[in-house]
Amino acid sequence: MPVEEQYYTKARVAHKYDVYIGKNIPFYWPALGFIAEHLGQRFAGRTDLEVLDIGCGTANHCVTVSKKINIGQLTLVDHSAAILEVARRKVGEAETIPDGVQVRTGSFLEPETLAGIPPESVDVILSSLTLDHIFEDDEFVALLRRLHRILKPGGCFVLCEKSSSPDPTTPSWKSFAEMIHIRGENNRRNDFKNEAEIAEWKKHNFEEDVMRPLSLSWTLAEQAGFTIEKAGGAVLPPADELDYDRFYAIDFITPLSRARVFDTIESYGAGILICAKR
Repeated sequence: MPVEEQYYTKARVAHKYDVYIGKNIPFYWPALGFIAEHLGQRFAGRTDLEVLDIGCGTANHCVTVSKKINIGQLTLVDHSAAILEVARRKVGEAETIPDGVQVRTGSFLEPETLAGIPPESVDVILSSLTLDHIFEDDEFVALLRRLHRILKPGGCFVLCEKSSSPDPTTPSWKSFAEMIHIRGENNRRNDFKNEAEIAEWKKHNFEEDVMRPLSLSWTLAEQAGFTIEKAGGAVLPPADELDYDRFYAIDFITPLSRARVFDTIESYGAGILICAKR
């Protein structure tokens, strides 16, 4: 599907995004906080860090992280001009982000979008709720290898995506589907979207997004040369135990071991991998 037709590229969606995201996803801000805390500890004492935020959306990720690390240069990448308009305003208002933010409009899947970024020049690469648009595992690994090349040794790449089996007959996918239906009901109760918009949003989640088990994302990141140094997730219960109230009580991130991630295919409303370049 051409990017101009995708759900989140539309101006009416971009300007409403921050109004509802924290209320619609109870673990949204906790997930960004989990990432920011780890990066703050990891880069303690470091200054003038080079940060690249791919698929930056409205810049929530980089603004949150900027409160815990010292950013010297920030580059935002997104294919939506409407989204980048919101992001530019937000980082311009953030006291923890210096002037001179660079903006690249285009898909990070296209090599030319990141062209000109020198090898081993970036300290931190952020991504959240964006890599689930990559359909093929080979394309996923190819992107991660490009990101690995531009990271400095000791740098970090952050992945944060909803995660489950892609098979609709499996328990983990059913939990994911139930989450989407519950979030749709939240949109309805709070008048965030009308019925047509809810239907379009569900179509985006079920047809445009690609679900991967977190164990697969972990494996593909390792194939690209990364070492996973921290993992966490908003763990979703079985679909038949997941109702509106229980879902909106999941306002925390659970640290995850490799054994837990690989032994059972759980569904994560947000699955987080902090990947290091050694």
